[in-house]
Amino acid sequence: MNQPRTTDWDRYYRRPFLAATLTRSYTGQVLLGAARAHLPRVGGHGLVIAELGGANSCFYGLLTREIKPRAYHIIDPHQPGLNMLWRRRAPGVETVLHQVDILEDLPEIRADVVISVGLIEHLPPGDLDRAIAAHFRLAAPGGLVLITFPTPTWLYKAARLISEALGLWIFHDERPLTPEEVIPHAAARGLVVQTGLIWPIVFTQALVAIRVPEGGASPGVEGEASGKP
Repeated sequence: MNQPRTTDWDRYYRRPFLAATLTRSYTGQVLLGAARAHLPRVGGHGLVIAELGGANSCFYGLLTREIKPRAYHIIDPHQPGLNMLWRRRAPGVETVLHQVDILEDLPEIRADVVISVGLIEHLPPGDLDRAIAAHFRLAAPGGLVLITFPTPTWLYKAARLISEALGLWIFHDERPLTPEEVIPHAAARGLVVQTGLIWPIVFTQALVAIRVPEGGASPGVEGEASGKP
């Protein structure tokens, strides 16, 4: 039996998928908006950010510039991508790189904002809960977890079909997830304060924002899911 192809991350970091350069800026603004909306102390100094799967992060520059964190941790097993980010680290920000697999090991971090963009859909289906739990193991009480992942809207399916037909698709192990698959795992660990779909990037992503309880707060979903990010 043929083994399923995996994403060639070396190739991705050398030459990103064409559409990625057009979508990163918009997704970054969505992340920044969610952080500002649900973590009031964003914009002050002293916050800690952790990004899972963030080797050569395309959001690092925006978030360090706008949030002005004290420290920014990148957790990713891909050393070449980590090296690329290290060469453009922001002055005045403690940038810490952790070459680890989130399913195998995690650093001892308590971050105010924990994010992952396009990560959980590349992991084995049976490890979805473990992957989401890893975000919360890194989050400080009262912090915010932001997770985005591709979701199989009609637009995503059409765009991917065209990309595959043209031989441009490189994310061979990407498994688009529905919000219904992801939200219960998040809601079991914190208060889901925002959900939505990011349509303008064409390869539609869903966003889930979860506030980590300070203490006795009950996990769950706050209000109704929003159709906008």
